[in-house]
Amino acid sequence: MRIFEITGLKKPLFVFFAIFLLGCFAFLFVRPLLSVFFYLPLQLQIKDKVIFNRNTVEFVTVAAEFCAYLERVESLRCKGFVDTILKILPLLYIKASMLPECEVQGEDALEEFVTEEDYEVLRCSLAGLLADKDDYLEVFMQDMAYSDTPITRFISEDLADIYQDVKNFVCLFKLGFDETMHDALAQCRENFALYWGQTLINTMRALHSVKYGMMQEEESTGEDEERELNEVLGE
Repeated sequence: MRIFEITGLKKPLFVFFAIFLLGCFAFLFVRPLLSVFFYLPLQLQIKDKVIFNRNTVEFVTVAAEFCAYLERVESLRCKGFVDTILKILPLLYIKASMLPECEVQGEDALEEFVTEEDYEVLRCSLAGLLADKDDYLEVFMQDMAYSDTPITRFISEDLADIYQDVKNFVCLFKLGFDETMHDALAQCRENFALYWGQTLINTMRALHSVKYGMMQEEESTGEDEERELNEVLGE
């Protein structure tokens, strides 16, 4: 005889009872196993957000160091400053170029922390440090399409421009809010591609010229001093 005839149960009621038992079994024994396979990958996915990406963290580190170094400019000397900033800028460019792809999600404008006064104080401090080595002729600019002569640029202004964008990003990132951090990263990445990435490259070229121009001046000065000393000694 069929089992549902033996038990006196109708077939639909028996099926319902069997499904209920299977559900209880799944809840008690299968659910813990599913949590291992689904919950842990979800946690890994959360940790794998762009704001916690390794390249993002490394960029934040270099960006913070770049800003901190420029903020100490008043206590620095020209030669040491040029030598050090030429080591920081390439790192900043490399790390910015490796940032993960992301887009701004919020509709509100991000807060800006660098005021016009902050910008001017830094720019003037850099201009005073670099003195007559601050200006350079720039030929790789969009404005050159409408000019027959090179355009004069200033290292101090370029560095202040980069600082403004990077400092705003660092301050927003330090707030610790995921959405704000994400949008700050997306905006900084976009501004790097469109604006300050090219400015950084142009400034490095000018700083390279300053560094090795100073070295040639020192060598020339040393030769002149040695020649004068020999003349005094009658050699």
